[in-house]
Amino acid sequence: MAVLNVLRVRVGGVLLRVVLLLSLAVYSSYGRLGGGCTFPAEWTGSWFQSGFPGLIAINSTHIHSKGECSETEAYDKFLLYDRTYDCYRCMVIHEKHKYVLQYKETFCSPKDSLSTICDEISGDAPLYSMFRKEPRPEPEPCPFHPAPFTFTYNRGSSDCAYPPSRAESCTDDSRLLLRYMACPDVPGTESNVEELVCLAVWKEGSTRYLVGQISQVQRRNSIASDEDTYRCFIYKGQHSDKSTSYFIAQSGDATCNGLSSPTDGSRTMKLTTSDDEHNRCHFPSWIVDHHKWFSLDHTHQYHFTTKNATLKIMNTDGTFEEKRLVCHSILGHKDKKFIKLVAHVTRGCESGHVCLKFYRREGNVLELQQGSGLWESPQDACAEPDNPPFVTLITTSLTPMPCPIQGRYSVQSSLADRRLRRQQLSSVDSESESAAECVAGDYDSASIGCGQGQDTIEFKSSCTNTVYTCYGSWREGARGFVIAAPLARPPARPRTFCFSYTHHNESAGGAVRLSAVPRACDRDALPGRHGDKAYNLTSNGTCEQSSKYSVATRLTPAITLIALLVGTASR
Repeated sequence: MAVLNVLRVRVGGVLLRVVLLLSLAVYSSYGRLGGGCTFPAEWTGSWFQSGFPGLIAINSTHIHSKGECSETEAYDKFLLYDRTYDCYRCMVIHEKHKYVLQYKETFCSPKDSLSTICDEISGDAPLYSMFRKEPRPEPEPCPFHPAPFTFTYNRGSSDCAYPPSRAESCTDDSRLLLRYMACPDVPGTESNVEELVCLAVWKEGSTRYLVGQISQVQRRNSIASDEDTYRCFIYKGQHSDKSTSYFIAQSGDATCNGLSSPTDGSRTMKLTTSDDEHNRCHFPSWIVDHHKWFSLDHTHQYHFTTKNATLKIMNTDGTFEEKRLVCHSILGHKDKKFIKLVAHVTRGCESGHVCLKFYRREGNVLELQQGSGLWESPQDACAEPDNPPFVTLITTSLTPMPCPIQGRYSVQSSLADRRLRRQQLSSVDSESESAAECVAGDYDSASIGCGQGQDTIEFKSSCTNTVYTCYGSWREGARGFVIAAPLARPPARPRTFCFSYTHHNESAGGAVRLSAVPRACDRDALPGRHGDKAYNLTSNGTCEQSSKYSVATRLTPAITLIALLVGTASR
């Protein structure tokens, strides 16, 4: 028992010494660190620095390979303690942009005051730049606009001016496509295509800076490191009535070193745009009075912006902008109902000129024909005869209008609905005969324009009916078109149809072949045969005739009964 007590005393003494030593170590460390400090929360993440292997991680108290924050002064001076070598270094860090940090530093030295160590940084000390990698930076719009530009460039010998190089905008404003041309009389020049992604723009005094990443478009499959892609730029813009120019100097590596002015760098460029023709070209008022148009199925939005000269085509939810078209020149127009023009179109970073034709239909309805090819020269865009498919556009403020081919009809056949009937019958229990007798879309009769406003199309059967509202119509030769939408449709995803029809033997009532297409007024869809819905109708007379006939038919049995009763009473 005595032995156990002795052991307890000795173990307790050892533990006490360990605790005291740890406390002294922590206190000593705390004393060396001067109480500690923190870096701005916005700096937390991983950063790229040219010449440094891997990425530099920054958290609230540490900078990887530099040390932990010991003291700070004036929000930009930091004294860091390097535990590995038990020494201190001063870092003067400036946040140029949320994605760009620049700093100067001292060598690691023994402990001294922050001001003493920081005074060792001379004015000509190296300036280091760090570019954010994680969290992944969001690119921002490039400061060079309006594209496209022609440009000359110089890589240290002389200007490469002919043939001129071109800079073209991408659908995403944060990207610019640089098409370098080789100049036969300038050594060291070559044809090449680069894509610039703009990441950070800031200003120091009168000097403007840009940091971006450059990729070689023709060598996308090759592996490019951050050292190859990050570049720093100084630029200056000059604006006149007829043109805009930008002088740009580019760094030779993934730093901002060696740049002193927009005309002095590893590579210099002069971008120039002459926009006189575009400034005279605008989409007409009968199109841009409604800034937003939609495809019939509401999956695409056509948005006219920028002083009525630019058309953006995008998904309705705005997640992806497909195309941007800028009016270049108007070739012809007629009575505020038709216009033919050339537009400069950009999709991704692919661009060219395209032929556009707009047709104004009845109601708030447009039709658009867009040429199938992209042309480098605007003169070529509409030169070749072309008959591309129509795109039907509507606004959100449609007004009901009278339907054409008004009257009452019998449905002789409904091809699309017959397919629907087969699908529905196959899913109905064979014992449920009553359910099988009533299938949506299987109609017996139709009335067009017979409602109070003469603006509805109604299909009826013994157990169901569907009503559409007419919003506009027009004819092309023997074929007619009607824009109509179901009376009951979900507001979150409205669906509008283009009904195309042909009317035979109109003078005698005749037959109507009718088809409904959901995306556009497809000229290749034959009425009565193609489309989501297709019907063959025969006339039962006008709305008034059929109504009188229906009333007379209902009254005949009653009149007969009354006549019999009167005859019986007279006897």
